Amino acid sequence: LALGAQGSCRIGGNVSTNAGGINVLRYGMTRELVLGLEVVLPDGSILDGLSTLRKDNRGIDLKQLFIGAEGTLGIVTAAAFKLAPPAEKVATALLGLGALSDAITLYRRARRDCCDLMSAFEFMPPIAFTLAQEAIPDLAMPMSADYPAYVLLEISGSGLVDIEDLMHRFLEGVLEDGLVLDGVVATSRSQARALWLFREGMNEGQAKRGAHLRTDVSVPLSRLPEFVEQAEAAIAARLPDCTCVSYGHVGDGNVHLNVLPPSGLSRDEVAERIYTAKHVVNDVLDGFQGSMSAEHGIGRLKKPDFLSRVPATQLELLTAIKRAIDPSGIMNPGCQLNSSADS
Repeated sequence: LALGAQGSCRIGGNVSTNAGGINVLRYGMTRELVLGLEVVLPDGSILDGLSTLRKDNRGIDLKQLFIGAEGTLGIVTAAAFKLAPPAEKVATALLGLGALSDAITLYRRARRDCCDLMSAFEFMPPIAFTLAQEAIPDLAMPMSADYPAYVLLEISGSGLVDIEDLMHRFLEGVLEDGLVLDGVVATSRSQARALWLFREGMNEGQAKRGAHLRTDVSVPLSRLPEFVEQAEAAIAARLPDCTCVSYGHVGDGNVHLNVLPPSGLSRDEVAERIYTAKHVVNDVLDGFQGSMSAEHGIGRLKKPDFLSRVPATQLELLTAIKRAIDPSGIMNPGCQLNSSADS
């Protein structure tokens, strides 16, 4: 797991929210890394499922019920994880593209040419650098020209593979084909860290501008550029004074389409724009059969949007599971489901 909150988050929270992050395309979500769980149930009994078996088909895999349940079914007290050795060699590049749609083609090319060694493939908008520098003024612009879209690519591995040579050969091909217009390859760990600071600083810069809409949606990978284009156009039509900041994880189809109100508004005016922007984004998302919670869970904030969209049969099953395991509704009441499902 590699998360923006990895300095403060906890394993139990990662499990309970099925956390994702920047390395999902290589290692998967938390769910794919959990081998076993120990869970305290609402009646005080303990589910001892700390198995490390890679294969176990003895009936329903009960641990899956608690991964992503946000503490509504029990409290995770221990977990057994599938671990991977840390990569000894890492190559990082920031690439300028002519359009966001080129990121999908580039991703597929990287999957083909870099095999399973690609560990991150992040897309960012041009405003990312402005926002990052607002938060971290000492950051130097890595490229002399501006491009419509950017990709932060990382490949990593160990053993006999020459990661740097692989990166250079891959970039030679995509630059020659015109798929990438410009690129910067880190030649040291400090340079790689500086490139990642643009991705991280972009979030800090948004926070410095004040309250804004933060979304966490997913769409089919092939339709990611189309979704961003339609959602940003819809926001521009309804809220022309707001700024869209769309970025995310290409390999997962995960988009964080954030909307920043202008400065100088009252608290009520900001809240009104955030409310409107949320519904505009969700309405566009509905046309893509996407998810309004890709990796950050439902909680209470997204519950109304979730309950208004979840299919009836799925909601019935979720409610039945909740009532079967927690009939008194004492586990994180009001989270994900209405309190009526807790009793």
